[in-house]
Amino acid sequence: MTFNRALLFALVFATVAAFSQSDARNRGSGLSAAQLALFESRDFHGMPYRLLLPENYDPSKAYPLILNLHGRAGIGDDNVSQLRNWSAVFTTAKWRANYPCIMVAPQSWDSWSVFNERYPKITPADIAALPAAWRERFEENRYTEDYVSTGSLSMAFLLLDEIAREYAIDTDRVYVLGHSMGGFGSWNAIWADPDRFAAAIPSAGGLLPWKDARRFREVPVWAFHGDADPTVPFEFTQAIFERLTDLKGNMKLTTLGGVKHNAANFGFVYEGDDSDKRWITDNSSNRCDNTPDVWEWLFRQTRASRK
Repeated sequence: MTFNRALLFALVFATVAAFSQSDARNRGSGLSAAQLALFESRDFHGMPYRLLLPENYDPSKAYPLILNLHGRAGIGDDNVSQLRNWSAVFTTAKWRANYPCIMVAPQSWDSWSVFNERYPKITPADIAALPAAWRERFEENRYTEDYVSTGSLSMAFLLLDEIAREYAIDTDRVYVLGHSMGGFGSWNAIWADPDRFAAAIPSAGGLLPWKDARRFREVPVWAFHGDADPTVPFEFTQAIFERLTDLKGNMKLTTLGGVKHNAANFGFVYEGDDSDKRWITDNSSNRCDNTPDVWEWLFRQTRASRK
């Protein structure tokens, strides 16, 4: 991407953000003051973001990079609200010692979608052919043709490029994760730029039904979703899993029995299945890595291994 195009994205995002300030919903971080202080507060051409470096960062080493995407409650401009309670795990001494990496947590004004993305015209016949959970959303007119993305996900990609220029990054170990709107963003990230990411962990997310999972069938994904989720239907993740099963893709789906819309609280500390709780992981193919601990699994994944 040329500098001029990058600057255009930045200007558009900053302009939309400026007009949106009066509607921003800053609800505060889910972290303690001490935990929040570990994340350096920064700005990238109008996109606020937080940066977590490994302890004793060594520029002679190449570190994995994690893009951490917030849910709808993190929308705003305070550079605080995007760090939800599930991000606390990344601040513990044990996690940081076991998984030295660089984490970037940008703050969006809108859903995590790419620049100038539009929704296509959906006919009644198209809606009738959708799975029930999606059909209800479209019948409620949640996805209309006049939607145009502010490009927050494109800005996040540019931010990752900037971080890779500033710090020593292992570009074969770039990961994306998020919950709810951030879960949707994680799916959208690997759909939009599958060659960028080594793996993804979407929690309680989904992918718009016209976006073909074939694009990211090679990307290792471990998705978490509660089967009692009243906010984002479990069927959204289930539909992607069924598609990737047909494609013999590389996806693990952990169904959290009885869990509502707080799958991240369990997924981001997951150490293995529990049949008594009905927390069960299924694989889309025999290509999946069956490592039971979510972080051991994540950091084992490399982009190079897919080449």
